[in-house]
Amino acid sequence: MRRGAEQQNYQREARRPVCTDCGAEFTDERWKAIERVGWGVPPESRPSLCGDCDQRFVTDIHQAWPQEHRHQEQGQDLPEQKAGSTWLSRFRR
Repeated sequence: MRRGAEQQNYQREARRPVCTDCGAEFTDERWKAIERVGWGVPPESRPSLCGDCDQRFVTDIHQAWPQEHRHQEQGQDLPEQKAGSTWLSRFRR
């Protein structure tokens, strides 16, 4: 029984992701964060980076483009639809 548990632990650790930037193994928390749990959960934006490198990336982006961050927080404007257009207009020709 103990051998089976050791085998499972070994297999789990062999699958543990590694950061593409610094080469550090992901923590259990970061590993859970990058795994998709269901259809309604959006994927992590940078799943190949560990938590520290991900935070550094965000900080670098904010320092390089401070105004760009504000636009993303406010939400992107949706393109306006043409007046009177409906989904049925696709079938008109």
